[in-house]
Amino acid sequence: MFTGIIEAVGEIVAVGEKTVVRAPEGAWTGEPYKLGESIAVDGVCLTVTEADGNDLWFDLSPETLARTTLGDLGPGEPVNLERAMRADGRFGGHMVQGHVDGVGVFLGSETAGDGLVARFRTAPGGERYLVDKGSIAISGVSLTVVRP
Repeated sequence: MFTGIIEAVGEIVAVGEKTVVRAPEGAWTGEPYKLGESIAVDGVCLTVTEADGNDLWFDLSPETLARTTLGDLGPGEPVNLERAMRADGRFGGHMVQGHVDGVGVFLGSETAGDGLVARFRTAPGGERYLVDKGSIAISGVSLTVVRP
């Protein structure tokens, strides 16, 4: 499980069945990551299968590449990173599983007071899962639904 609060912005090194993401120097506070650990990459729960310094390898199935935006990314593109939450840790966002229900489309944004209102079109059928003041994760970021 994740919180939807991004810990770092990494960079795609390679995408495919073996996907490599470079985490920025000093991205992980506390204990270092481990092989087999779950990390949300743009909100998608992935398992670290290899590591070399800040470069992390993940095995992606054709299903994952087809059902997420990860297959559309190329080298050098940024991705949001979050380690799985600890059971004894502080919980600051909302519960994010990292299982992608669909890929929506960003329609635009506008300033609203001190905040920002972003508009999205859900994947077909996705609107039935949205409730006013509920939560949704977009690219791994925890957001509150204002007008479903």
